[in-house]
Amino acid sequence: MLGGRPTVTYAAYRTASTSIHHAIRSASNSVTVKAHMLAPANMVASVGERHAFSDATANIPKSCHVGDWAVRLGIVEAGREADFVIPVRDPWSVAHSIFVLNAPTLDPCFKALTSDAASMAHATDVAERIIFGAFPRELMTRWIRDDAAPALNWNPLALPFDVERGASEYDIGPWRVQVLRTDLSDERKSDVLRAFLHRRTLTVKPKNSALSFGPERAAIAQVGRAAIARRPDVVRALLDDEVCKHYWSDSDRERMGARWTAAK
Repeated sequence: MLGGRPTVTYAAYRTASTSIHHAIRSASNSVTVKAHMLAPANMVASVGERHAFSDATANIPKSCHVGDWAVRLGIVEAGREADFVIPVRDPWSVAHSIFVLNAPTLDPCFKALTSDAASMAHATDVAERIIFGAFPRELMTRWIRDDAAPALNWNPLALPFDVERGASEYDIGPWRVQVLRTDLSDERKSDVLRAFLHRRTLTVKPKNSALSFGPERAAIAQVGRAAIARRPDVVRALLDDEVCKHYWSDSDRERMGARWTAAK
């Protein structure tokens, strides 16, 4: 209704999508929208309804993001031409970020967490039970299969991805789609986005409410890392998923695995 060609930043939770969306919006005079879930099965019926991250239904917590229905109805179902930018992130970074954000609501021990050894050890035990229990630790890989693929009616894994560049572009029906890895530097992300969207002033900068987290989040982040490192076989299994193999090289995944299983 507003005219122009819309640009949609479409991504799983905790994938640096906020900074990318704001960079696109700042460099554009046309409609820019951010969406997390576009497959109807993963969308809530009304904006404001919330499903907790501890809900393991399909291992994809349903989205309450206001942009989801706007994009679903105004672009996807309408078949309207648009540009989609789809960030993908190390799945363990996504899982860890979800845990850090939600830990105080998942168990009361994280609200009272202190840096003393006993408190940290207990919290690490609790974190391990949560992360390797009914928790969406596979959100990134499942999102590609269970939301992005059915929502846009495509098979992302059947299309070649430029692993060395960290980004690739596709024509999917009426849409131009760019998939880019968020482990690229902000400078590199800016370069590939400028080339795709033809916006010379586009510049990606860190921008997220996580930047305002208090010092207690540092302890929760440490606990989460320690818990993940206890299960190297599970860490490796997720990094060996076909989604990860599609977007990251063997050496990339080796580095990712070493990062998450290193003793802290």
